[in-house]
Amino acid sequence: MTAPTMRFDALLLPGMDRAVGHARRWLRDVLGREHPCLDDAALCMSELLTNALRYTESGRDGQIRVEVTHSARAVRIEVIDDGQAATVPHVAEAAELDVTGRGLRIVASVAKTWGTEPRAAGHAVWFEL
Repeated sequence: MTAPTMRFDALLLPGMDRAVGHARRWLRDVLGREHPCLDDAALCMSELLTNALRYTESGRDGQIRVEVTHSARAVRIEVIDDGQAATVPHVAEAAELDVTGRGLRIVASVAKTWGTEPRAAGHAVWFEL
């Protein structure tokens, strides 16, 4: 039996809100429109990028690095921030009427697995589909 061919792509983004849309378009080009994980991967990646922009130095004139390892059936994405967050990335408790606080809960419910790792001054938050 032949192991699936894994590919790797990376993107460095400026820490601005429009980076999220740019990353989604890039991911569609990387995976292809027909990839079975595209929609879930784009949703989870968008949540992680938004968190990096909102809670770390990445969103204050910093950068965000997105790394994608993928095959025809699987995807692993890491979003690496510039650090200086008040807390380690974690699933927050959001009240019913709260507008924010559900990003990692969405990732946890959609992804097969997810986690965080320290990286330089910041964190890599990753998920696998």
